[in-house]
Amino acid sequence: MINLEEQISLFKIIGSQLKSRVECIAIGGSAMMFYGAKAATKDVDLVFLKKEDLDAAKNILYNSGFDERKNIKGIFREDEAAGKPVMMDGKDTRFDLFLNEVIGFKVHEKTIERLREVHEFGNFMVKTASPEDVLMMKGCTERERDRDDAAELIRKFNINWSVILDEVSKQAKIGIAAFPILLYDFLTELRDDFKVDIPKNITKQLLAIAEKRIEELKKKGELIKVTKYKK
Repeated sequence: MINLEEQISLFKIIGSQLKSRVECIAIGGSAMMFYGAKAATKDVDLVFLKKEDLDAAKNILYNSGFDERKNIKGIFREDEAAGKPVMMDGKDTRFDLFLNEVIGFKVHEKTIERLREVHEFGNFMVKTASPEDVLMMKGCTERERDRDDAAELIRKFNINWSVILDEVSKQAKIGIAAFPILLYDFLTELRDDFKVDIPKNITKQLLAIAEKRIEELKKKGELIKVTKYKK
């Protein structure tokens, strides 16, 4: 586990060793610490839009004592390599480096438009994903701490549910087709087990989006195949 100060120290190390400017997006607990919504995180989750930027950060981490983990599984579409992160294990924490996609959630122009804060550490620029996007990405996993984080996000921020619904419809087409179902289950569990205030009309609309997408795929003779992601 590392706190915000320790995360910033690691970002400064990366920024000081980069030979050119590199940009990435902080998601998960990393973004939540910048928002003041979490005190510490186990994983530093970053999304890169260019492979050369990801490779540059990976090499610096390797030279700083991090080792790449090989035996990882993910949540995929037809392509078993889709959305799989580069995991760099350190003594006290781990960096999960993603390229354009987070466990089936595709980063696109609207995701970038919703970015919030910008933090610069030498040549390393870290932008924070919106609370809505952090919430949706956590909806792809089945880790207990992600549910705790999601509950805190909803309690702390005025979540724009219209953004959620619009993005779910898009992700069902450009990412994983089962995304609306995954998020429906996730939010229903948060409401029932964590007593989080989630509008019932939102889960109802999520279910409608899922059913519509399933019917579209049935007509095309396509199937939905999903494996939950675990770290």
